[in-house]
Amino acid sequence: MRFRYLLPLAALAVAFTSASNASAGTISCGADGSLCGVTLSIDGSQVAAGTFGIDSETGALTFSGPLTGQSGGSTLSVNDIHGNADPILGYAAAASTGGSGSAFSITFTLPIALSGTIDAHAEVSYSLTGTSVAGAQISPLFGNVAIAQEIDTSVGGLSPLNKGVDVGNTFSCTPGPCNATSPTYSASNAFLGNLAYDTMSVTLAFSLSSSSNTGISGFVQQVVPEPGTASLLGLGLIGLAIAGRKRP
Repeated sequence: MRFRYLLPLAALAVAFTSASNASAGTISCGADGSLCGVTLSIDGSQVAAGTFGIDSETGALTFSGPLTGQSGGSTLSVNDIHGNADPILGYAAAASTGGSGSAFSITFTLPIALSGTIDAHAEVSYSLTGTSVAGAQISPLFGNVAIAQEIDTSVGGLSPLNKGVDVGNTFSCTPGPCNATSPTYSASNAFLGNLAYDTMSVTLAFSLSSSSNTGISGFVQQVVPEPGTASLLGLGLIGLAIAGRKRP
């Protein structure tokens, strides 16, 4: 994926950047597909696990969903996984509770190949429904609902690198019964991917009040900045100008 920023001709001498693929070489889910995984947990217990795929020609993520798990009166599901292995990971999930609230967790893992400075961006938003007079509330379990990290699985004990794009705050609707849609929570950050990070992990961790339903959608994207073609053109024009001045 590439993004272009156009500048006036007079500013060609000023370098600017475009965003290129963060990946290097072919990225696959592995022979058994286990590198592209998704796990679902309710109140600390895993209730479902599955995989998605990467199209070998386009790099697009493929998913045959939904993946659903239940515990007590609560249900958790991943309805969609999309994006590509650049990587961009997009998702759509849903959760519901019965007479008591629950803690939910969804973890996605995606193979990556990164080098140099990485520009990361993440967004998440929720729909929320409360069927009781108390309304409904969704809250992060660990600071933010969506947490994104880089992991080096080849080195035991290496702490994951947080991307600095964790997003999603507490959101509620009261009194009930009620329906509401949250604002879009977003964050951007640049970090170094110099180590052998080979996996991107995105975790949705949240609590949901009793008699409530939520839908969660968002994405995590990262790209490697590189000199843009206009910057190279500007440097070329400067070089021609200097060469012209040196002529007798």
